[in-house]
Amino acid sequence: MCGISGILHYGECPDAEKRVHRMALSIAHRGPDDSGYYISSDIALGFRRLSIVDLAMGTQPMRNEDASVWVVFNGEIYNHRELRRELEAAGHVFMTDHSDTEVLVHGWEQWKDRLFGRLNGMFACAIWDEKERELVIARDRYGIKPVYLTPLPGGGVVFGSEVRALHSSGLTRKAFDASATLEYFTLMNNWNGRTPFRNVRLLRPGTFERFRENGSFRNTYWSASYKRSYSRNLEKASGEFAEILQGALRRQLAADVPVMAYLSGGIDSSAITSGAHKIDPVVRAYSCIFDLDNVGVDRFVDEREFSRAVAEKLNIERVEFMVPQDALINNLDATIAALEYPRMGMAYVNYLIARRVARDAKVVLSGTGGDEVTGGYVGRYAIVPRVAPASFMRRMVKCLRSARQGRQTPKDPFTIYRASLNVPIAAALIRDAFTPEFLQAASGFDALVAIEEAIASAPSRDPWDVVMHVDLTTYLSGLLVLEDKLSMVHSLEARVPLLDNELVDYLLDIDWSLLSDGTSGKILFREAVRPLVPEAIYQKPKMGFGPPDASWYRGTLRRWIEEQLSESTVRRRGVLQYSFVRRILNEHFEEKANHVALIWCLLSFESWCKQHGAYGGALH
Repeated sequence: MCGISGILHYGECPDAEKRVHRMALSIAHRGPDDSGYYISSDIALGFRRLSIVDLAMGTQPMRNEDASVWVVFNGEIYNHRELRRELEAAGHVFMTDHSDTEVLVHGWEQWKDRLFGRLNGMFACAIWDEKERELVIARDRYGIKPVYLTPLPGGGVVFGSEVRALHSSGLTRKAFDASATLEYFTLMNNWNGRTPFRNVRLLRPGTFERFRENGSFRNTYWSASYKRSYSRNLEKASGEFAEILQGALRRQLAADVPVMAYLSGGIDSSAITSGAHKIDPVVRAYSCIFDLDNVGVDRFVDEREFSRAVAEKLNIERVEFMVPQDALINNLDATIAALEYPRMGMAYVNYLIARRVARDAKVVLSGTGGDEVTGGYVGRYAIVPRVAPASFMRRMVKCLRSARQGRQTPKDPFTIYRASLNVPIAAALIRDAFTPEFLQAASGFDALVAIEEAIASAPSRDPWDVVMHVDLTTYLSGLLVLEDKLSMVHSLEARVPLLDNELVDYLLDIDWSLLSDGTSGKILFREAVRPLVPEAIYQKPKMGFGPPDASWYRGTLRRWIEEQLSESTVRRRGVLQYSFVRRILNEHFEEKANHVALIWCLLSFESWCKQHGAYGGALH
């Protein structure tokens, strides 16, 4: 697990070596154990290493036998041993003992761009082919590991694991994209690789991009397909799935350093912790609990009784971390600095628990991704009827056309679902929420069109497959960026075994009757892990991981929130109308509504503006 950076310039940047050193230094937290560089007349590659696999020999940049192929790589390849054996049989000579990185250089020699589809892992890598004078940058199927890009004239590119690396190069001017800011406030996320930094994009999951002196082009090597051909009985399927899960855990426990586990008390983290502990009794669990003094109805988010029950069942060593009510005051700026730009969810809790684990270990197992392909978001499926596929697709096409033509989306059974995606500021409130000047600067983005395009992009005609596809390509991508940034800022690698390729492929082929019935979710998953978890967790309904912020905002944090979102501050930014912000705060404080998600967005945005000098002046 590491940080990568580079400048492809084809002789147009004589001081590229100095620049790439600055880039690598800016992301030293991602790899405090070592650094390395490769410099030629065409390219400069930088690397920071967090040593986890093949501690002695896994240094980067890494080359092949004749130094014609070089790679910098961030992530883990879990099937690297199998690939190594195949490549050795084909005549490739390896220089390391068991580095997963080396399969990338030899794999590129053997398979070229077919390599990426053969990798089971999380990765963002850059492969330089000296003979072809070609750079290929690739990202894993689901976007577990990030890589940001800014194109340069003449076919070049600046890239890095974080935006700060690109800005540190001095080749990417820091500027802001108002339409991406509007997207964040209306979708609580940025989709399709967009960032709020102008000319900086995130390479999309499951794709690779080739850069040559005469131009670049992008290819998709993997996208989800929903065959749904497997419809055997639940007992047989749950046994098969349990074996697949244990195989994924064995692969992801492989490391030359200890591996720990998050244990929130939900079924995903409980199953991962229990399954991992069966394989490796050294695994220790880490749990968050919250200060519940004067907390109202949202006290249910504290899952201490469930995480304690798992620890007792397993007799596992466990660390319990208490989050105080003023934690947001002391950690918001650090969290947003780690994320680099505002993201979904009350992420400061993730920041804090990752920091605690990093005191003891370099690797942790996370339950992120446990709902997207298991049928876990039962609330989404409950509001989307299983209408006939042909009828469904006709409605989707009609809605997409209406949205693109600026007409109101037709009323149909999917209206509620669209509204669930258009948060926290609904399209109908945009003119009340934002200043006219900002909306003019942000023209070109329409949340309703973005939602319709996400829906229309699904390759399946089954309505629930469409909902799953939207989750996989939008919501999950946001969660994974958050997971990466908030762990790696503490030099901690977060692995996500529920996104193992074999496991996901199996679930995408499972008939919906084994996933959800519209009332219950994760049917197969629950049955498969039932022997691993206490019965109370097997029976427990889905809960999101997060603090009781609705109550904390009304109590301990109220005065601080008022200060952060004061009238002078909001007006100075020129983005939101203060009358709207004031109304939102009043409604929340007076318990007329729960605006916790929007208030988080407002606080995050203000923190980001302060740190980057965004807005507060002319809107471009």
